[in-house]
Amino acid sequence: MKSLFRICAILVIVLLGGVALSACGDDSSDGSGQSLPADFPSDDVPLVEGNILSASGEGDSWRVTIQGNAADGNPLANATKLLEDDGYEESSRAGDAANQTVLLSKSVDGGTLWVRVGVSADAAGGGATAFYEVMRTD
Repeated sequence: MKSLFRICAILVIVLLGGVALSACGDDSSDGSGQSLPADFPSDDVPLVEGNILSASGEGDSWRVTIQGNAADGNPLANATKLLEDDGYEESSRAGDAANQTVLLSKSVDGGTLWVRVGVSADAAGGGATAFYEVMRTD
């Protein structure tokens, strides 16, 4: 009877350990997260690589949250560099060391794309999470 109890206890510990580890997430960018909205301007807004945690919006306004790879370094610096390399110009920065945002813009098809990218040390996905707010204006 004791051996059956021990086996059950070990199975419960292994099961709970697996659940706890999977809840922590991982640094893979296997694309198993959500998809971008169909009308998201993917060709004009480069995003950091990672798992899309949330994506919403339509028309001229979108929000995307991506859990990047921790090994890739600072997600805000990476996101800003990708955007600047694509022709965006930085307009402003706000926040402190733990919670920062950068606002960038780029002329596209007779209008302007505004991208606010940010990071927060308090993000549920961890410090490697990047938040994007994208707006198209005429």
